[in-house]
Amino acid sequence: MIRYWPEKPGVDLNKEVVSLFKYIYSKLDNNLHNNTSSILSIDIINFQVKRELLRVILYELEILVLDIIELDLTVEELKILTKKITIDLIKKSIDNFYLIIQSDSLNNNNNNNLEKFCDGNLFIDKLLIYLVFGSKSFLPNNHLFLDINVPLRYVEILLDNLIIQIANIVFFHCIFNQLSLSSLLTFLVSHKLCNNTYISIKSLATFRNNLIWQDLINYYLIKPKILYTNRYQIWLLTPNGLTCKYIYSCRENDFSQLDNLQMLVIILLELQDFLFPKINNICLNLCKILIYLWGYLVSQSFKLFLRNMFIIIRNNKNNNVKDC
Repeated sequence: MIRYWPEKPGVDLNKEVVSLFKYIYSKLDNNLHNNTSSILSIDIINFQVKRELLRVILYELEILVLDIIELDLTVEELKILTKKITIDLIKKSIDNFYLIIQSDSLNNNNNNNLEKFCDGNLFIDKLLIYLVFGSKSFLPNNHLFLDINVPLRYVEILLDNLIIQIANIVFFHCIFNQLSLSSLLTFLVSHKLCNNTYISIKSLATFRNNLIWQDLINYYLIKPKILYTNRYQIWLLTPNGLTCKYIYSCRENDFSQLDNLQMLVIILLELQDFLFPKINNICLNLCKILIYLWGYLVSQSFKLFLRNMFIIIRNNKNNNVKDC
């Protein structure tokens, strides 16, 4: 039986929110291994630290929901403050993570660069609206579902995705907050953060370079492609570990956020969709014509060969008759 998210604020919504957070906390006790080919910054840390980081973010999100309720914000005000709320959530998660591992946060001025992580893939505005105002707060044209009934599983997916992606941002900040690979190794080893795979400068350099390369690929290729196909990549907590899926959502308003190179990728995708079927059709017809011509030439050659053979045999017979 499908359970649906409450439509408006009240006792039922509060109970579902509490129940959902308890369930997500319990899911953090499962395997947290990354089962995808995508690299996350948190892949470098061991499961115990990863679990604590996700709990910190979930706890900060709980406080954020309570603050929004206490401030009595409207849906419109919440949407306007989404970027500020996201940056504040990331900053508090970073500070509390450093506090847990008993380390001082270095280069706090880098927090100004956190705006680049505030993209639509976090779904923080939609999630907070569901948690605070219920599913009825969405306008029909902004709603993923045809009716007002939103499955509880969908809100759970949004929460899974948010804490995993915030955790990835937090530790991405931690990694690139270090001035050198040696300081990064010292930071990881001294606070017992890394797993056994990354205990050398070489392995850290490879991981860091792969992380930078993937970030560039995602920004300039993957992001425009999934935007063009009206999809979002989301991360999930499953009993077998972390996995990612794609969900459909209208993204026509996101095109204005792309830079020139990303728009070029979109144009190339448009050209591919326009030209590839036509080129494919032309190649298919050419292949049919070539196969037909080849078959025709072979059949005609075979017929000519048989005709010549018959002529030779008949001439031989005539010659033999004359000799007799």
